[in-house]
Amino acid sequence: MRVRCGSDNWVMALPLIRVILLCRVQDDDDCKEIRLCFHDTRLGVCPKRCCTKRFCEPEFTTPYDINLIGEYNIAGEMWNVLPLLEKLGIRVLAKITGDARYNEICYAHRAKLNVMICSKALLNMARKMEERYSIPYIEESLYGIEDINRCLRNIAAKLGDPDLLHRTEKLIAEENAALDIALAPYRARLKGKRVVLYTGGVKSWSIISAAKDLGIEVVATSARKSTEEDKARIKRLLGKDGIVLEQESPKEILRIVKEMQADMLIAGGRNQYTALKARIPFLDINQERHHPYAGYAGMVEMARELYEALYSPVWEQVRKPAPWEVAIDEDSPSPLSPPSPHTPISPLPQEVR
Repeated sequence: MRVRCGSDNWVMALPLIRVILLCRVQDDDDCKEIRLCFHDTRLGVCPKRCCTKRFCEPEFTTPYDINLIGEYNIAGEMWNVLPLLEKLGIRVLAKITGDARYNEICYAHRAKLNVMICSKALLNMARKMEERYSIPYIEESLYGIEDINRCLRNIAAKLGDPDLLHRTEKLIAEENAALDIALAPYRARLKGKRVVLYTGGVKSWSIISAAKDLGIEVVATSARKSTEEDKARIKRLLGKDGIVLEQESPKEILRIVKEMQADMLIAGGRNQYTALKARIPFLDINQERHHPYAGYAGMVEMARELYEALYSPVWEQVRKPAPWEVAIDEDSPSPLSPPSPHTPISPLPQEVR
């Protein structure tokens, strides 16, 4: 696309990406939500369609080039993960869409593996790239110790280098040993706590795994925006006694918190005041949060945030009955009540008169 700028008579040649959007209006009980959905199936092959000759190829390629798809670098989470991959010699060729650059998307078709972080968002893209460019894909989570370990092992296994597998096991052992030391004081205080998780997509099951690593029991979670594979994982992780939620009202969420004797609500920012009005500790887990929870370093951050939310002294204060709710002994008049007509009033001092 050529754009003429103002009256200076000079022209910029800008690459143009065509994206067709479908607007769908969903009627809910209380509101109407307009959602913009990617409707062009060619989005899956956009690395080739949206590039010009100048941007088609990377400067060089390696046998360890991967793409991270469905990763959004929320609160800088990817900066916890990239150093781990760099230690293993794995290069992230493109990050779609977190920290994405136009050039990266253009040469994403040169990667050896696609790693899906949020499957619901761009699974079609991974399938199309596998079909068109023969790039295999795996679905992984970066939350929780076991899931991070599994992610690194699966990436190494798919890339097919025995030496890379050995280096991966060594890195996992080192990181887990350091993590056990860092998490020990938090696990001692968090063990046995019960939480209700109300979020969507990959976090509906990946945060359950992270909570279990800290000794926390998730008694209910949401299946919103989850694929069928996500729902299967949720049921397996929750067990037979866990509750799977759909689109619940705030009143219903609080009922489940009370019924399941949960100590905390983990949800998105829109549910924050629901929890606070009910005097329940709350942790924001959605994209509005300010703390990264992915990777090994993210596990320590999550443990710290959970501990501070659960053991904040504010809960002891707000859960106390208000002075006017306390039963007052008949012989002890409330300091807030007016004086009795039989109570003598002290005369004002001489100097005040």
